[in-house]
Parts: sequence; structure tokens; C-alpha cells
Amino acid sequence: MSVQERLGQYLSEQALCNPHDRILLAVSGGKDSVLMTHLFAEAGYVIGIAHCNFRLRGTESDADETLVYQLAKTLGVPFYATAFDTEAYARQHKVSIQMAARELRYEWFETIRTSQDYDYVAVAQHQNDHVETLLLNLVRGTGLAGLQGIQPKRGCIIRPLLFLNAEEVGREVKERGLEYRDDASNFSTKYARNKIRLEIIPQLSVLNPSLERTIATEMTRFADTYAVLQTHVTAMRSKLFTEQAAGEWHIPIAELISLEPQRFLLYELFKPFGFTEAVLGDLARALSGVSGKQFLSQSHVLYLDRDEVVLKPCKAIREEMVVIGKPGDHVQWGGHCFQSDCSSDTGIDTATHVAQFDADLMVFPIRIRSWQEGDVFCPLGMKGRKKLSDFFVSLKIPVYRKHTVPVLVNGNGDIIWVVPYRLDNRYKITGKTKKVFTLARS
Repeated sequence: MSVQERLGQYLSEQALCNPHDRILLAVSGGKDSVLMTHLFAEAGYVIGIAHCNFRLRGTESDADETLVYQLAKTLGVPFYATAFDTEAYARQHKVSIQMAARELRYEWFETIRTSQDYDYVAVAQHQNDHVETLLLNLVRGTGLAGLQGIQPKRGCIIRPLLFLNAEEVGREVKERGLEYRDDASNFSTKYARNKIRLEIIPQLSVLNPSLERTIATEMTRFADTYAVLQTHVTAMRSKLFTEQAAGEWHIPIAELISLEPQRFLLYELFKPFGFTEAVLGDLARALSGVSGKQFLSQSHVLYLDRDEVVLKPCKAIREEMVVIGKPGDHVQWGGHCFQSDCSSDTGIDTATHVAQFDADLMVFPIRIRSWQEGDVFCPLGMKGRKKLSDFFVSLKIPVYRKHTVPVLVNGNGDIIWVVPYRLDNRYKITGKTKKVFTLARS
């Protein structure tokens, strides 16, 4: 079977694309991407060519772009090119050159794909890249997900050459007499991936001359195993996680303690929320301890609360502060709407959603914010000052809900209302009150 026939079979087996799809080809000018371009052109696909100049090799990078441009011109297909200051991007975002180049090119590919109405972006990675990715992931430690290597299809990115190894690519390019360019940086062992390609894989191939195909087969098994695992974990998550508010999940601590193997399943259950193994290890050790502890990822927070673990998005922890600039202003904070008013009617409104204050004591602007460490106020009906944290404890408000309670702060810094629980005694209506400032919460 020819390489062209094998490509058609692979595209069909992996459901990568259909003959009528428009494919944007990511072409660097190397032998892999040049071969991919010719294969897709011969198969009759509607294609375009996208090339990134990362400005890392001076005139060599420019020569790569010229070759790819000539290839597009010869085939009569659209050519899209861009240039990046990759080193500046890497410095600014504090990432490696390789990661910078990856982020830049995939963001640009998606821009071209959507703006020019292509269905997929095709990247010319082959089996050797597959093997390198697996070994790199093993060295760095990425868990079971990393054992799948490179996925043939992820979103709108397809990798149609994963059925070929580097030797087969080289042989096909030579037989076809295709012109390509080598990137000298691919032969430098200062990069981890190159070191694996040039030094480690050749040694492993001594033990198994069919290393690429063997590992590719094993990675397919890993991927199937991982899919089965995720089905099990998804069902377990649906059973254990109870959504009690938008984005707020409650999980029984007893169920988490009984998991076996516990740390492995904790990681799989909470991995979609960005928690690392180290943080979940701390959670596992704390499950039988006192409540109140919290564990953070970049996007979410876990709270221990008596017999439950509560999972919430970080953005839900603390709302942005808003201000009431003058009587009559209407504002919104954390799902609460506040309507203000000022009048000479000194009658008492006992509704829990309404707070009334002596207007002459108000200092504008009045702020609405979350609880902060060290907050104190003088609760109506109580003597002296009380820490807001102690007040929450007396009301049995869980630690994870403290930041969702609106706190109204007078312009002089005094807390005047912990909504809807208690007003401050210093600002209540008295017999001397002439005007009343009213806040109604809905």
C-alpha cells in the first residue's frame, strides 16, 4: 500500500476529516510538512498553507519562508505567513523559547482558520514525535494523560502523519525528490526533546529496532485505558458532587476518605479544576482534621467544612467592591441589588431586607465589599465591638461563605451593616434622628 493510500485509510480510521473539508496546513519547510502538503494536494483536498517565521535563525528563517512560499505558488494554493519576535514573547511571559513558539503559532493558526473559513489545521507530526512526547512526559511526570502521547485529533487540530515514522517520511521525500529545508536547531542537544531524539531513542532502538511502532501501539492502549478510566471517574464525580449553587459543589468527606486508591482518585476527580497532586495530597491528609482549611488551584478553591468538602471557583470567593455615591443610587454586588433612598420619614421598617440609618451620620461614598481580615463592628443589640469573623462563627456561617456576605462600609471606614444579619449600633435611628437613609436589598 502506498503512503498516499495509507494516508486515506488513516484519515478515515481516526475520523480526522472528510474529503470536502477545507484544511489549513501548518508548513515549516521541513521534510515532514512538505510531504504532508503534497499528500493532501494529491488527495484533492482544498488546502491553504500557513507558515510562521519565528525570527530565531536570521536569514535561515527567511529562507524557510521563501521555500514555503514557492511551494504554495507551485501548487496554486493560498499562502499565509506571519513573523514573531519569539524571544521577546518568551521573556515577557517567562516561558521557554519552545513554549513561546508553540503558543504563538497555535493562536495564529486558529485566527487564520476561523477568518479564512478552514475546517481544520493539519500539523505534520509523525510517530517519532509521538515517542519523544511520551518519553518527555514520563521524564517530567504528567500522569496517565501524558502516556497517550500526541492525540491524532484535538479540537480543530489534526495530525495526519502519525501513521508514519521518520524513516518512512525521509524515504518518501527522497523518492519523490521533494525540496525541503532542515532546521539546524533540531540537531542541538541543548533542548530536552532533541536530546531524547538524538541520544536516548537510538539507545532504546538497540533493544527494540521497531521501537516507534511498538510504543505507538502501546500508546493506543494507554489512550483506550485512559478513556475507560475517565468514564468511571466521570460517573463517580456525578455521584459524589452535589451542586448546591451555581458553580458550588459539595462532596461528603466520608466518601472521599473511603476512596481506594485515595490519592489517585482524588487527583482524577479534581484534576479538571486545576488542582495539583501536591495540593490534593495535602487535602487527603487533612480530611480527618478540623474544618476551615482551604486548598487552592489557579481557578478553584476547596474548603473543608465539617462533614463536607466545598468546591467553588476562585472568582466567587471575593466580589469586586462597589460604591453608593449618593442617596438614590442603585448598585449590584454578588447577585444582590441595593436601592438607596433618603427621606424625613422616621418610621421603623422591620423587614430583614431593609436597613435604616441616621442620615446625618452617613459619609459618602458608601462601599459594599466582602469581609476582610480584622473587620470589627458594633452589632445592634450587643455591647461593645465584635470581630466580624467571630460574628460569623456565632451565626454558624461556613468559612467558604464569609466572602459572599455583603459588608457595607461608611465613608469614614465604619462597618454599618452586615447584610442581612445585623446593623451597627452607632448608626441606628434614634429619637433625635431627623432624616433616614434607607437601603433595600433584593
